[in-house]
Amino acid sequence: MSKLRLFFVIFGFFFSLQLLGQNEEELRQELQSTKNKTLQLQIRLRLIDAIYERNRFEWHKEIEALVLQRNAYAGKHNQALIALLAAENQIFVGNIQGAKRIFEEELASFNFKNSKAVWKKKLLGCSLFPETVQYHYATLRKEFANKLKHRDQTAFYLQIAKNFTASFQKDSAIWASNAALQHAKRSDKKWVLIEAMQQQAETYWNFNLFEQAVQRSITSLQLAEEAQLDFFKQSPLLLIANISIEVKNFNQASIYIKLAKDLAKTNTDERALAFSNFLLARYYLGISAYNSASIYAGLAYKWFKEAGNISYEKKARLLMISANQLTGQNAELAYASLFADLNKKTDPYFAAELYYEYGQYLMRSQKFKLAKTALESSLNSLPNEALVRPKIANAYSELANIAQKTGQFTAAYQYQQKYSNWLENSPVWRSAARIEEMAAANLREERERLIVNQQASIERAQKEREIIELQKDRQLFISIIFIVAIIFGVVIFVLRMQQVKIKQEQREAELSQTLLRTQMNPHFVFNAMSVIQSYIYENDPEKSSQFLVNFSRLMRLILENSPKEFIAIELEREILDKYLAAQKMRFENRFDYELNISDDLIFNKAMVSPMITQPFIENAIEHGQLHTVKGGKIVVNMYDHEKQLVIEIQDNGVGRKKSARTKKLKTHKSMAIDITRERIAILNKKYKFNGSLTIDDLNSQTQTGTSVAMVLPLKYESEQ
Repeated sequence: MSKLRLFFVIFGFFFSLQLLGQNEEELRQELQSTKNKTLQLQIRLRLIDAIYERNRFEWHKEIEALVLQRNAYAGKHNQALIALLAAENQIFVGNIQGAKRIFEEELASFNFKNSKAVWKKKLLGCSLFPETVQYHYATLRKEFANKLKHRDQTAFYLQIAKNFTASFQKDSAIWASNAALQHAKRSDKKWVLIEAMQQQAETYWNFNLFEQAVQRSITSLQLAEEAQLDFFKQSPLLLIANISIEVKNFNQASIYIKLAKDLAKTNTDERALAFSNFLLARYYLGISAYNSASIYAGLAYKWFKEAGNISYEKKARLLMISANQLTGQNAELAYASLFADLNKKTDPYFAAELYYEYGQYLMRSQKFKLAKTALESSLNSLPNEALVRPKIANAYSELANIAQKTGQFTAAYQYQQKYSNWLENSPVWRSAARIEEMAAANLREERERLIVNQQASIERAQKEREIIELQKDRQLFISIIFIVAIIFGVVIFVLRMQQVKIKQEQREAELSQTLLRTQMNPHFVFNAMSVIQSYIYENDPEKSSQFLVNFSRLMRLILENSPKEFIAIELEREILDKYLAAQKMRFENRFDYELNISDDLIFNKAMVSPMITQPFIENAIEHGQLHTVKGGKIVVNMYDHEKQLVIEIQDNGVGRKKSARTKKLKTHKSMAIDITRERIAILNKKYKFNGSLTIDDLNSQTQTGTSVAMVLPLKYESEQ
């Protein structure tokens, strides 16, 4: 009996290894041909995992089908695995109560032996019972530290971010989402990175960081398009639409909702369709199309109710009530039913929205005292004033209006002042224009891609019609094909030669650019080592440690960034600062330096070629003999002039004339200048720019000091 059991264990192990390398189609074929129920369940679970990476709604349907057929798979372990998936599926559709019921009834007391199932149960517990000690994130971090793959680490930190978001801990939520993103970048699955970005976008959105949320959403949308993962395009489209509605960019909101809805219909994704209808209701309410708002809210409400998504069921119902009462319907009973369900666990955002809408309703009914109470409750429902949404902020304005109508002018002024202060201090309205610009830019890019695809389709269709027409006359067809083939061959040959030449030139330029960016004077490294050695000999560990820490950070920055064509100007400032600090320590602080970089360049995230100023700074120190000059100083200025990046390097050293007396120094300086001129020439050629490099004496009369000026193309991080 023991030998037979061992045989099945070994067989199961190798069978599992085989399944790991199979795709969906192969798994479905294997499933059809397998009669053994245990192996069949293993295949189905593997198939569900594969679908999860591509399309979550299809994954949802597969789990529903498995749950309906669960009686076919006997055994407590098999039933527990199915229950685990069923609970995850309930969370996906928003049925939190259903997930908790499954967990408590079928999973809480069951102990999995498989490490993957153990972790999935723990993560599920962290989602449903975050305050319970055994599922608290700190407990799980301690228990599973360094045991998880980057994909599982990403999922874990995303869940932590959700938990912190639910408890309105902004800094902790953002920390967790950043940690998830770092692990996602190391994962071998592209969808993991896309999902991490989308979850971070939702974290930013929850804390009114709308601009960052839109940026992350656009990035994740582009990654999903590149990876051809249509499902993962839904979330960013809907979030951008939601934020656009919040800041009253209704035109863009309607476009993004349409894109999301069309995608949902194409993929028969009922969940995404429900959220699209929900946002359509919000959109129509915003543009005062109340009947349409009520219809789409009703469609969304129906799906959320069937799915058990209580949170969005209430939100959709509130939308219906808001739309209906604006058409003149009495809404007292409808509002009363929603207020009856309010409790301490109610989402504060929903409570604030409910009180605000009810306050609006009471104002239209001229019940100002009750309206005032409702609007104040709306503001008081939020645990933090910073969480006030743009729409709810109007409560201050409405309270001012009520106070004015009731003759309380001091209170009216105070409420109006609060409203003005919110408008002034909230990051939402300050970034509204930027959000609109980013969303519009993404739509333009999307249209351009669509035009290219349509053009390709038209060309293909046209070629097909030409082939059909040519088939009518076989002889003519052969003759035309022969002629076209010759012409086409010549064109392809010419284009191919041009393409090869262009690629070769581009490759040579890139290699040359990379080679030039990695130029660094080996004497600096040697001298730095000598300085460390001298500190050690002098028994000065504090200085040697300080120098070594600064020098190692500098080397790391150079090695990491020298292969790049452009780096952030703020990072360039850090590299130069550490380089000059190292040189200053080397020469025992016998010279000073100053780095002046325009705030506009830093704020707008300007980019610059890495270490392009280093040869001239090195020349100023080594050949300008700054350490011998009293009050020696290097000044580096970077600023924007007529949409050009101007860099100035000035020193008050001995000057070019005196330093040129040494032939070796002259040769070295000439090489540095030639290298930089070549770098500028490559940038000019690549970006069709007219950059320049000029070198003059700082003091033309005494011919002392040196002033170097470079004009470079001005690039920004958003253009990369």
